[in-house]
Amino acid sequence: MNLSEVIKGIERHNITIIFTSLPDSKGRHDEINGQKYIFIDNELTEVEMINVLLHEKSHCITNDINNHLSYIDTYQHHIENDAEKNRIADFMDLINKEYPIDIDFDYLKYMKNAMIPDKYESFVKNLAQEYYLQNSQKHIL
Repeated sequence: MNLSEVIKGIERHNITIIFTSLPDSKGRHDEINGQKYIFIDNELTEVEMINVLLHEKSHCITNDINNHLSYIDTYQHHIENDAEKNRIADFMDLINKEYPIDIDFDYLKYMKNAMIPDKYESFVKNLAQEYYLQNSQKHIL
């Protein structure tokens, strides 16, 4: 897992990434004159940057900035939940590519180490099972 690879992957979606000081946030997304941007706090660790970039990428790809429903609290929670699930899935994909998920994968330990909130436990468990099955079928394990 490599920050520069994540950046290149995001830039392929025509999203510009700007590293800057963000005292009140780890990252945010915006669209200016049709160009999508991710602003990320340059004080974060590499793993934090990867996670924030993946979360904000989800917002950019799903065009949340132009979704007028995002200003309604209830719907904003839905949007954030979707972005977080996409972040978790993208991060697990990176992990699986580097360390293929096998039968011994401890998804609870992974969640703790990756600071994934408990409410996503079933989501992570299902993803881990999917990766394990895919890896088994591809004889990666």
